[in-house]
Amino acid sequence: MENEELLQYVLHGREERNIEYKCPISWQDIEVKSKIVKTVLAMSNIRDGGVTVIGVEQDGEKFNAVGLDSQLLSTYKQDEISAYINEFADPFVELKVSQVTYDDKIFVVIQIMEFAELPIICKKDGKNNLRRGAIYTRPRRKIESAEVPSQVEMREILDIASEKAIRAFKRKLLMSGVIVEEPEVESKQKFEDQLEGL
Repeated sequence: MENEELLQYVLHGREERNIEYKCPISWQDIEVKSKIVKTVLAMSNIRDGGVTVIGVEQDGEKFNAVGLDSQLLSTYKQDEISAYINEFADPFVELKVSQVTYDDKIFVVIQIMEFAELPIICKKDGKNNLRRGAIYTRPRRKIESAEVPSQVEMREILDIASEKAIRAFKRKLLMSGVIVEEPEVESKQKFEDQLEGL
């Protein structure tokens, strides 16, 4: 994701299912870590994943992009964050930690990818109500990271997993030669047009 796209998340100005803001605080703060872990586990279980932006303060309904000072910024390291979060994730969560500058202020943006094959399950207990065996998501009824609250969110997760399984199965069939992929109609038509004069 390019810097411009990441900046759009910083300046979006409201939390969404796929966007969460955190005030400027150190990664070393155990409460911050546990909240970010829950958010990452939850966003990895929604379509297209999401982002957490650190350096944005909430003032009532308004979000102010204030940035992080160099001391706080130095605590956010890709390897440390990924390793810590994945102590709680089964299977592994893919994420990317980036820095974005706007108006001489620096923000940390954690991009969380949608799960690769299977939904992400919390594999151990932790602070902020992290519970071993729980599946977290971002519910549609309220912008938060929570255990799957209803059949609507569970069906959404299962649909994503099913689509991935079907695509993987089709790839295996193609690679084994059991099925042959039909050319796209447009490509097939172009080929027939080219043969017409022969």
